[in-house]
Amino acid sequence: MNHSTKNYSTLIVKCKLLIVNCTLLIAHCTLLIAHCYAQSLDSLITEAVENNLELKVLEKEYYAALERAPQVSELPDPEVGIGVFPLPVETRVGAQIFRVGATQMFPWKGLLDSKKELELAKAKALFERIEARVFDLSYEVEQAYFQLYDVEKSQSTIIRNVVILEALQQLALAKVESGKTTAADVLRVQLKIEELNQEILILERTKSKPMISINQLLNRPLETPIVIIDSLSFAIIPFDKNALTANIKANHPMLRMFELQQSISQQAITLNGLNGKPSFGVGLDYIMVNKRNDADPVRNGRDIIQLRGTVKIPLFKKKYEAKEKEEQLKIAALTDKKADVLSRFMAIIERAYVDYETAQLKINLYQKQKEITQAAINILETNYSVKGNNFDELLRLEIALTDYDLKILKAIVQSHLAKSSIERFIKK
Repeated sequence: MNHSTKNYSTLIVKCKLLIVNCTLLIAHCTLLIAHCYAQSLDSLITEAVENNLELKVLEKEYYAALERAPQVSELPDPEVGIGVFPLPVETRVGAQIFRVGATQMFPWKGLLDSKKELELAKAKALFERIEARVFDLSYEVEQAYFQLYDVEKSQSTIIRNVVILEALQQLALAKVESGKTTAADVLRVQLKIEELNQEILILERTKSKPMISINQLLNRPLETPIVIIDSLSFAIIPFDKNALTANIKANHPMLRMFELQQSISQQAITLNGLNGKPSFGVGLDYIMVNKRNDADPVRNGRDIIQLRGTVKIPLFKKKYEAKEKEEQLKIAALTDKKADVLSRFMAIIERAYVDYETAQLKINLYQKQKEITQAAINILETNYSVKGNNFDELLRLEIALTDYDLKILKAIVQSHLAKSSIERFIKK
C-alpha cells in the first residue's frame, strides 16, 4: 500500500469516527430534549382526543341535545284566564261580576313519548358525529406526525452526507497539494456542501408546518416543540379488503349516523301521524256572583262552578301529508348518501393500497441501487486516492447515495401514510 493510499485510509477512518461521534452527540442532545418534550404518536392522539376544541364543541352540542327530551315530553302548560264583567250579567240569584278559569290540554296517547324518543334519536346521531370526528382527528395527527418524521429524518440523512463530503473535500485538498488534481475538485465539493447546508435550513423551516398542525389539533401553544424519537420501518398492513369493507359498513360512525338519521325520519313520520290525532282538554271555571238587594231568592248570591271539556280536531290534513312525504324523501336521500360515502371511503382505501404497493416497489428498487452505488463508490474512492481522477463521478455517486437514502425514507413514510389512510375508517 503506497503513502497516498495509507493517508486516504487514515482519512476514511477519521471520517467514520467523526460520523460516530456526531451521531452520538446528536443522539445525546435528542435524548435530553426528548426527556422534556418527546411524545409517542399514540400519546399525541390521546391528547388530541382529550383537548381538541372541535370535539369539545361537538360534545357540548350532544349534551345540549339530550336536554331537549325532557322539554318535549311534558304536558302543555295549563291555561288560566281571568275575566270581569263591566256590564254584569244578571241572573236569578244575582249579577256575575268576576270569572276565573283554568284549562289543561292532553295530547293523543303516545304523542309525548314519541317526541321524547325523536329527540333522543337526534342526540344519538350527534354522538356518532363525535365518533366520526375522533376517527378523522386521529388520521390528521398521524398524517402531520409522519410528515414531521420525514422532515427530521431527511435532515439527519443530509447532515451525514455533509460530513462525508467534508471528508471528501479534505481528500481533494490533499490531492491538490500533491499536484495530482486541480482546485476545481475542491470547489465542486464546497458548492455541494453549501447546497446541502441550505437544504438543511429549508427543512428546518418546513418542520414548522406539521408541528403547527399537531399543536393546533391538540389545542396547545403552536410553538410547543415536538421531538420525534421513533424509528420507523416499512409499514405492515394486516387488513383483508373484504373484511375491511364489512367492518366499515358495520362500524363506521358516519354510516351509522346516516342510519340513525333514517330512523329519525321514521320516528318523525310516526310523530306526524300522532300530531294528526285530536287532543283533549278539561277545564274549570269559577264565577263570582253578587247577592241581589231587591229580592232574596233561594241560594241568593251563590257562586257558579263550571266544568268544561274541549277537543282540538285537526281538520286540515295537507300539512301532515306534506310532512310525511318530506321524511320519506329524506330517507331515500340518506340511502343514496350512505352509498356515496361508502363508495368514497373505498376509493380512498383503494388509492391507499396503490400507494402502499408503489412504496414497496420503490424501496426494493432503491435498496438494490444503493448497494450497487456503494460498491461503485468503493472502487472510485480507491482509484481517486491512487490516481486522483474520476472525481466528478465519485462526487455524483456520493450524492446519489444520499438521494437513495432519502428516497428509501420517503418510501417508508409513504407506507405509513397509506396505512394511516386505511386505518382512518376502522376503529382501533
